[in-house]
Amino acid sequence: FTNSKSVRPLEILTLIILSGVLFALFNNKDRRLFLYLLLAAITSTILLYFVEGVRWQFLPALYLLPFAYFIHRIQKGTVHFYVKSVLSLWFMIAVVLPWVIPIFILEEPDGEYAVGTETFHWIDSTRLEWFTPEDPADVRELMVQVWYPAIKDHEKDPVTYMDHIQLRSKTLARAGKLPSFLPSHLDMIKTNSFLSIDFAETKKTAPVLLFSHGITGSRHLHQVLFECLASHGYIVIAPDHSYDCNLTIFPNGHIADYRSDITGHPDSVKIRRQQIDTRSRDIHFIIDQLERIQQGSLSSKLNGKIDLERIAVGGHSYGGATATVSTHQDKRIKACLVLDSWVSPVPKKIIDSGINVPFLFMGRPAWDGSDYPGNYPLLDSLMQNSAEPKYQLVIQNTEHLDYTDIPLYSPLIKYFMDVGDLSPDESLPLVNKLVYGFLEKHLSKKNPTIFDHALNNDIIVIH
Repeated sequence: FTNSKSVRPLEILTLIILSGVLFALFNNKDRRLFLYLLLAAITSTILLYFVEGVRWQFLPALYLLPFAYFIHRIQKGTVHFYVKSVLSLWFMIAVVLPWVIPIFILEEPDGEYAVGTETFHWIDSTRLEWFTPEDPADVRELMVQVWYPAIKDHEKDPVTYMDHIQLRSKTLARAGKLPSFLPSHLDMIKTNSFLSIDFAETKKTAPVLLFSHGITGSRHLHQVLFECLASHGYIVIAPDHSYDCNLTIFPNGHIADYRSDITGHPDSVKIRRQQIDTRSRDIHFIIDQLERIQQGSLSSKLNGKIDLERIAVGGHSYGGATATVSTHQDKRIKACLVLDSWVSPVPKKIIDSGINVPFLFMGRPAWDGSDYPGNYPLLDSLMQNSAEPKYQLVIQNTEHLDYTDIPLYSPLIKYFMDVGDLSPDESLPLVNKLVYGFLEKHLSKKNPTIFDHALNNDIIVIH
């Protein structure tokens, strides 16, 4: 999962030639070697454009080429010391920037299956959309993506990590309080998922994990986990909870923007209760849709492939609260797992009665520095009131966003967002193994040793 695996060969070649361009400019007075290397750098750049594509992080390197030629034209003899200093600093930025904000690679999942994906636009006409008071007749709409075990189709290219990036980059940056251009390269990242390829040839139906994202999150931010599970034979379904999601984009081009920033609102408690009810109803509606797919009344690669007796629900942050509430309400859900879950929105009656199916919590060491320092005392009550089997795990050196793909976004991301000290090389495989092992043990009931082995880790504290 490391960013060192995000090597783009033509970028590296161009930077190597560019270093030679500057060396020749600084040290070769007749400049012939400089011109030859400059031509080589331009050729490499043209290849880069057509083969790998040019991203904004590489623009300083590209703009350095004409500037170096400009210096060559105006300073025929020795290049002035201060000009050398400026060009050297410029080159350092050109080298560091693509590393700091890389085109990261999602490592190929280790299961036996290829990963297929489908996206659905579903409308629940039985529910009015309370997030849009400007349209009293508006009903609830969802975008839902599915990842599933599949047969590899070598003629297809994998889908990109994030679609509609020109629209999404602004809202993603706003959520992280960053400049809007910073995430604009995410559509250049390839996943290991292939659109609408055939379901794996298996005689058995596949178990299901339905996963709910956090506030300002989206279905895109957990794809490492989703691909891992699909490669091991699970169907994963992830909605964008409209208006809680960072940005939901529907097929006809209209959007559901983010409307869940209610900090300081006098009715915030009431709104959050209404919100968690809406989210849990989203989960129930999606399970209804899965039943229709299984019966064949909705067309999908999943027709006849869904094990409706083995459905788990999971979620991150507010999605963890969503999963908890949904599990308590819907008897079709047979297991629940939550990643650094926000427990405060869970109604008190659910905390007091607990969860009565296999339940897994994993999260950071403390919420003391957050806006919700009472989160873990509420979790303790929920766990105490829940039935066995239940697991309350703390993973040392993690923060809130270590339970998403976000640690891959930059090797320096922990200095700007809620990411801990663990390398994604360690944190992402651990989360994957814990989730997969829990599902194998308590949903599929096939191989308990995977989960037991995953728990045997020094950075896990079991409560």
